[in-house]
Amino acid sequence: MRVATRSSRISVSTFGTFELAFDDRPVQRWQAGKARNLLQFLLLRPGRIVSRDMLYESLWPGVPWSGGSSSLKVAAHMLRNVLEQPQGERRPAEAPTLRLLTRGPGYLLEVEGVEVDFETFIHHVDTAHAAQLRNDRAAAARHYRQAAWAYHGDFLPDVAYEWAAAHREWLRSRLLCALAFLTETTILRRDHVGVIRWCQRMLEVEPFHEEAYRLLMLVHAHLGQLTQVRRWYGLCAHRLRDHLQTAPDPTTQRLYARAIGGEFTGHPIDARVWQRELHPTGHASLLRTPA
Repeated sequence: MRVATRSSRISVSTFGTFELAFDDRPVQRWQAGKARNLLQFLLLRPGRIVSRDMLYESLWPGVPWSGGSSSLKVAAHMLRNVLEQPQGERRPAEAPTLRLLTRGPGYLLEVEGVEVDFETFIHHVDTAHAAQLRNDRAAAARHYRQAAWAYHGDFLPDVAYEWAAAHREWLRSRLLCALAFLTETTILRRDHVGVIRWCQRMLEVEPFHEEAYRLLMLVHAHLGQLTQVRRWYGLCAHRLRDHLQTAPDPTTQRLYARAIGGEFTGHPIDARVWQRELHPTGHASLLRTPA
């Protein structure tokens, strides 16, 4: 009898579209039920015993739960079928592991050597932040860029559970911090194209980020592209009005009036001046470290 060999690579993608793959072969069919959601929930708590009560409340919110219910048992059984078959029977110590184990009052997801995209993202953000605290801007920028590249869309965007929504917002907040640092870095380098690039990413994540619009207006004003200044202000005003029922901040309005009047045209980027323009009242800004 042929004994199956163990997968040499296991990866999980959660940004944009969920995918579990063994040796780059995605799991194509998930049976109806909660097996996939069970895996997604436990991936947020690897190596920890999660009680049956918590799992049931998280995956069947609002549904009465009793110890005799079979729904969770069925989901766990289906998930084991998905995980065990491609991993085979032999388990070399160096091979990755992704297994669902029953432990006392609940279940535990054993995760070893598995490539999980949101964990890679968090690693780069944390490493970058540590470098930022020790004032190593080059290392911080390098890891923040890697974090931005790893983020291919929101975390599990089609999963409506509250626990998924909460983690989605935590990750989005971390990305915005990374993008703020990268935008600041390009300003300090007087890199017009870099500012536009990172502002684009910022507005993809948060379409109502008013300071990003102010940065774009400043860039185009410096370059003498006043039509673009007008367009970015118009888009900002349109989005704020239609989605938040509000108008641009007075700071944004004043900056627009000065930019469209040509006040910044032809002048080089000056980080100190930009800091005052973005937040003249001295409040926190994307630009924290003027040149």
